[in-house]
Amino acid sequence: SIQANTHSVDLSQFDLSQIISLELEGTSFRPSSAPVLSGHHSAGTLFFNINKNINSLTITVTGMPSIEKRVYSWR
Repeated sequence: SIQANTHSVDLSQFDLSQIISLELEGTSFRPSSAPVLSGHHSAGTLFFNINKNINSLTITVTGMPSIEKRVYSWR
């Protein structure tokens, strides 16, 4: 699940399928499905086609205002 909230930009200019990647064991994946952002408050679910057990992963979001690169890791 993902939520995006802002009062400074219109979120519709950001394509989550292009600016989010999931890294798993040195391989990077783009979402197979991502919600379309609009307005100032959006939410939805990201889907990745990965057919293996996952013990740790990193999700990176690039190109959003204020912070060029956001990195979220689960280990």
